[in-house]
Amino acid sequence: MDIASSRPLVKNVFPVRTLLSQGSIHILLLFLAIIAVLPLFWSIFASFKSYKELVTSRDFFPHVWTLGNYDEIINKNGFGIALINSIIVSSVVTLSTIATSSAVGYVFARYNFPGRDKLFMVLLSTMMLPFAVVLVPLYVMIVGLGLTNELGGVIVVALWSTFGMFMMRQFMQSIPSELLDAARIDGAGELRIFAGIVLPLSTAPMAALSVFTFLGSWDNFLWPLIVLSSQEKQTLPILLNGLKSLYWTRYEMWTAGSMMTVIPVMILYVFASKYFIRGVAMTGMKA
Repeated sequence: MDIASSRPLVKNVFPVRTLLSQGSIHILLLFLAIIAVLPLFWSIFASFKSYKELVTSRDFFPHVWTLGNYDEIINKNGFGIALINSIIVSSVVTLSTIATSSAVGYVFARYNFPGRDKLFMVLLSTMMLPFAVVLVPLYVMIVGLGLTNELGGVIVVALWSTFGMFMMRQFMQSIPSELLDAARIDGAGELRIFAGIVLPLSTAPMAALSVFTFLGSWDNFLWPLIVLSSQEKQTLPILLNGLKSLYWTRYEMWTAGSMMTVIPVMILYVFASKYFIRGVAMTGMKA
């Protein structure tokens, strides 16, 4: 009687322990997430504060909201040109990277040719090289091509991405061979198979790659700083870096300027977040 009556109590202990364990984990993750996003939210609200309030008040939210910081930066000489230059560079680099990565990734994933695996390993080994190692040779090549102080000098070195090729190859290996063989039996050429079957199936990883590429190109600072010298050719990160000398201690201008670089990427991620998450997950299906 005592044993039988104790069984329900034993069964009920495990769900309670599981709920407590999961609850503590969720609380910990929520705490870490708040710590991670707190600087971002502080910068957002600080960009709407005046200089006096930012340096004297410790309140998180502004007492008086103002768009004066953004208005001053936008009306700054050269901001519109720098914004257009950044959009052009980031868009061209993103589109070209998607095109080259998809094509090369498809070749390495679906075609067998002598030395394929060794060539792919050599290609992956270039990811281990720091950019500082190839900076000087790249600059010498750009000078030889006559692309210094030109947006083409920034774009040409980013027309392809080893990471993008690896990412697209990983996904395209998971495409069933029977699907491609059936298209060949029906008389479809290789270009039609690639454009009509492979690319439509690869929209998710392509969306993820586009977010990665656009973010890297939009925030790229070192290479454009070296290649571009005139104000008419500079990109947005270079222009906003000048805020340090123009507004030496005006921290509200710094925060507003940083938000000007973050907002476009956040908008892009909002529209591509579903495909981005799906694409990152699907590219790890097959190693």
